[in-house]
Amino acid sequence: MTAGMPPERAVERLPGDAAPAGGAAAASGAAPARGAGASTDPADPRAGILERHFAEIQALYAAAAGGVVRDDGDIRLSGSGLPARVVNAANLARFTEASAADRIDAVRDFFGRLGVPFRWFFGPTSTPADLPARLEAAGLVQVSNSPGMALDIATMRDEPAAVAGLEVREVADRGDFEAWLRVCVESFPFDAGIADVWRAVHEPLGFGEASPLHNHVAWLHGRPVAVSALLYGREAAGIWNVGALADVRGRGIGRETTLAALRAARSAGATVSVLGSSPMGLPVYTRIGFEEVCRIRHFGNPA
Repeated sequence: MTAGMPPERAVERLPGDAAPAGGAAAASGAAPARGAGASTDPADPRAGILERHFAEIQALYAAAAGGVVRDDGDIRLSGSGLPARVVNAANLARFTEASAADRIDAVRDFFGRLGVPFRWFFGPTSTPADLPARLEAAGLVQVSNSPGMALDIATMRDEPAAVAGLEVREVADRGDFEAWLRVCVESFPFDAGIADVWRAVHEPLGFGEASPLHNHVAWLHGRPVAVSALLYGREAAGIWNVGALADVRGRGIGRETTLAALRAARSAGATVSVLGSSPMGLPVYTRIGFEEVCRIRHFGNPA
């Protein structure tokens, strides 16, 4: 694919959905998250918060790309229209046993009409409980199963990295954004096609206070070497897109880049943070104080 935005598509948003390109952080109608509040989730309430936060960032990406965000009451569908699973998602399934088969078919048809791969998030509040087996029976495959983690920000272990020449700051202009993107591409890593998609869903969001997603870059002696992102949701401040270049790993730089985002969240009054961890990141997040509260299982159409 080529870089740039796809043709404009209608965005069906409910009140409080992620703002479209260029919107302010407060455009969703919510102030920075200040606590979990009451919950009727059957597991740790923070697990339900995490599941809903995943739906928020998927809606943000779809809206930024001029795609479709649709809430059917029993499922949230976020389709960017871009050819990458990570920016097309089904979240918050609330099916009954009687409706599940037909609703699974409807979700597959939705993404089929867009012509894009997608991922289906299954979390602790998704129903029915046997949805994973039903998804696999419908021809989807499990693409990941990783820890979902939460942190009470007041208890985080804030241990600054003792690395000379290290500075972490939020992306504030075009130059910072290009440095952030380069580190993402090299550290995750992305091929050229996914790099174009990553640009297409992040560039329209803008920088600094104008953006709902606050990207951070770690600079080591003036060289960009690590990244993180902070999203203020309705219930939590989520940590996203943490990565470090291979030649600087193991020095605490990734942890410091994560802590920089958490410090910003703490200053804004947020009390709960959530994230999905990779195996590499698990010891880093555990050291900060994050706890596993659920498993994050993603299913998708076969590659």
